[in-house]
Amino acid sequence: MEKSLYALNGPIVRANQSAPKLTLADQTYDRLRRDIVDGHFAPGSRLHLATLCRRYSVGMSPVREALSRLSSEGFSVALSQRGFRVSPLNLEDLKDLTLARERLEAEALRLAIGNADEVWQQQIVASFDRLSRLDRALAERAAKIIDQWEVANGEFHRALVSTCSSQWLLRMRELLYGQSQRYRRFAVVRSANIRRAHEEHQAIMEAALERNAERACDLIRAHVLATSQTIIEALSANA
Repeated sequence: MEKSLYALNGPIVRANQSAPKLTLADQTYDRLRRDIVDGHFAPGSRLHLATLCRRYSVGMSPVREALSRLSSEGFSVALSQRGFRVSPLNLEDLKDLTLARERLEAEALRLAIGNADEVWQQQIVASFDRLSRLDRALAERAAKIIDQWEVANGEFHRALVSTCSSQWLLRMRELLYGQSQRYRRFAVVRSANIRRAHEEHQAIMEAALERNAERACDLIRAHVLATSQTIIEALSANA
């Protein structure tokens, strides 16, 4: 059975698979999660139910269900009898998140390389080409192309692990990736010193395509740690 890639809000299915139908609550969850990750709701800000109902043109029930799911995933915080708030960004949480991500990303990549096939290779090369064009422009036009870059960056990293045999590992990886994206976007739009990651992406791709699992895993861990350090600098400067 073909393995699926994972998008920010769920699986990207291959051509021979049918996409699951989303309920109204699922759709609300997807939209709200994306808005939180993209920074449309500031870290720590209140999430007023009535405002969300108007924004997404839904009733209270789908909004409450979406907020409950997002709270269980760490994107929002339930306030005792007082609604919800966007989860804050802080250094200790980022360090803990980084510790989990660099280990999980490496293991998912190791398993993916072990199951590599021609489709996997083609997806990696195609997604790298798309990302490369945006990597080079990010430093000069970060605020204008951050949305496009985030999509391309996500596609590249998901292509790398798309043949991972553990669906639980992929689900947990996706959760952590979404959390890290909140921090990364915050840093990119506020930092005057944008880290150029093109060379890192290329080195990871080359090691993966060579089926050199040890080197690829070392590189992906270093990539996650370097990104985290850039975010730490941006958070400290904007404290």
